[in-house]
Amino acid sequence: MQLADYKGLALARHFGMEIHAHLSVAYLRTAWVEPFEWLEPMFNERLEMAEGRRVIPNRRGAGLSLSEQTAAWTVDSIRIG
Repeated sequence: MQLADYKGLALARHFGMEIHAHLSVAYLRTAWVEPFEWLEPMFNERLEMAEGRRVIPNRRGAGLSLSEQTAAWTVDSIRIG
């Protein structure tokens, strides 16, 4: 982001908009954040729209929690060797 800022360039976050929403508001020259509706089942919450803009959640962390479906895809242990 520093190089983009130095050059006066806008950034467009790609993929995982829910996670990049907070990054986007931290950088003033964010052009847009691309939504991927097919990722919605991963989260319990949805990013809301108001007046044509995404509303950034004020919940802790990224403001989202993983759905049960996503939790089922994760590995809770690992075996090496």
